[in-house]
Amino acid sequence: MAIEILPMGRADVPRVLPLLRAVHPCRVLTEDAVRWRVDNPSPGSRETSLLAVEDGAVVGFLRSVLRCGGEGPCGGRSFLASVAASHRGTDVGAHLLEASERDLLEGGAEVLRAEAADEAVQAGGDEFRRTLLDHGYALEGTHHILGLDLSALPEAPPAPEGVELRPFTDYADDPREVYWIDRLTTLDEPGADPWFPSYEDWRTNVWGHPLTDLDLCLLVLADGVPAALTCYASDGGTRLESSMTGTLRRHRGRGLAGYAKAVALHRARERGLTHAYTGNHEDNAPMLAVNERLGYTLVGTETGYVKRLRA
Repeated sequence: MAIEILPMGRADVPRVLPLLRAVHPCRVLTEDAVRWRVDNPSPGSRETSLLAVEDGAVVGFLRSVLRCGGEGPCGGRSFLASVAASHRGTDVGAHLLEASERDLLEGGAEVLRAEAADEAVQAGGDEFRRTLLDHGYALEGTHHILGLDLSALPEAPPAPEGVELRPFTDYADDPREVYWIDRLTTLDEPGADPWFPSYEDWRTNVWGHPLTDLDLCLLVLADGVPAALTCYASDGGTRLESSMTGTLRRHRGRGLAGYAKAVALHRARERGLTHAYTGNHEDNAPMLAVNERLGYTLVGTETGYVKRLRA
């Protein structure tokens, strides 16, 4: 029977989740989170999730996001493709990419982006990388994906003078201070996307995301003033993933990020989590150094690709 490319609905989530877990071993995934994403597309965007189906079985998945408006051109992104082991070496990945591109172009995309990773990060990633190159994409930037067995976590460093850590739960009534630190540090990261959500959208889609672990996320106060933060997503069981760590420029050089990350990871281990993952742009040498000191090691790389369609 031929492969069909179909839109994914909420009812498809239970049968898609095993494929996602098999293909993306470094990602924190739960059924509730995948379903939540179906119900809550990224603000200011149009999202499409596509399935490759053969004889009723899901053998491929690809999610894309179209975002228009703002300062830059209308752009579309196809995220890391998932292809079942039984169908690698076939054209399933190409069919998913082509269907994603058609949808993005129909929505007005002028720039297309996509991602592929090393095999240890995305099973079948090398094959999808070749598919992207065959479809006219060019390399744009690379992230290092790092992993840490929390049993090997070194002792936390002493608190820098005048520094206090506050869990995000302390700001549950009004997290605006957290929002502004997240916004400013995220937009200042190497290779950062120049777009960031409004406070209302951030509160719903970042703060309110079912994987955001507010007890492990920490705001760093330096002499009583918000200066840095470290944020985590967890599955509530064994895995957590760093979603953002950043320090305002005027507070850098004091070891705030490393201290906050170490404390958060120790708290995670005390709760029974066993493995942590993070990703850093290849040009973000300070954060790569912080993670190396914490014991993270390279799992693989994730590469972004771009195809510009119009001048």
